[in-house]
Amino acid sequence: MNDVLRHLERDEIRNINLLNFMQNNPVVGYETVGNSVLVRGKSDRTWVYISCSNQDELKLLSRKLDKQNTSFAAIEDWMMPILTKNRELLWDLSMMQFVLPENRSLPEPTHDFHSLSIEDAEVVYQNSEYKEHISLDYVRESIRRGPSAGIYAEDRLVAWAMTQDDGGIGFLQVLDDYRRKGYAYEIMLSLIAKIREQGKIPFAYIEEENIPAINLVTKLEFRKDKKIHWFELKRRSTAKTRQPSPDTPTV
Repeated sequence: MNDVLRHLERDEIRNINLLNFMQNNPVVGYETVGNSVLVRGKSDRTWVYISCSNQDELKLLSRKLDKQNTSFAAIEDWMMPILTKNRELLWDLSMMQFVLPENRSLPEPTHDFHSLSIEDAEVVYQNSEYKEHISLDYVRESIRRGPSAGIYAEDRLVAWAMTQDDGGIGFLQVLDDYRRKGYAYEIMLSLIAKIREQGKIPFAYIEEENIPAINLVTKLEFRKDKKIHWFELKRRSTAKTRQPSPDTPTV
């Protein structure tokens, strides 16, 4: 496993989500082919992450998948046809990944921020646009692991963001009555500072149709990196072994 980590760390930006996922969650298995790596890890479900830049190696890796490997995370766009070939796609959530270069300096946030508490999980979950893909327990674990940042008004959580199971910034939300106050920008400044204090590189996932969020990270000088997918495949059925008929000679 240490050899795999050292290999992935040679290209930290390309493998940033996989490296963070392996640090934050139990790894239950991995495969290597040439310079390519496939990792199975457990958070809210067992996810497959892949680091690969070679189609032939990806095809060989895909043959090592078993019927339980149905959930895939942060998969690069070009990999999709190979991994989904002759498989039924149950759902596909595509995002654009943005990365904040290390040499970008940002202003200090001007608001008072607090880390989220486990008691905030219900509010975060109920206001998420991705409830069909996450669970309340997933939100609780993300808050517990941190980092996170929130703004409270009269003891009520009104704006927040936190990192996900692979370290990507997400869950950014400002309640309707508190928008147009610059809270989203300020929360991002706070969360970026916390991530950098951990010695990590801030990155975020945003749907391409979410223009306000893209404008926000652009203002913060994130750079567009690549299009990636989270998706689930229908589990392969186990073929029944054909039994020989009474008249079939056996050897």
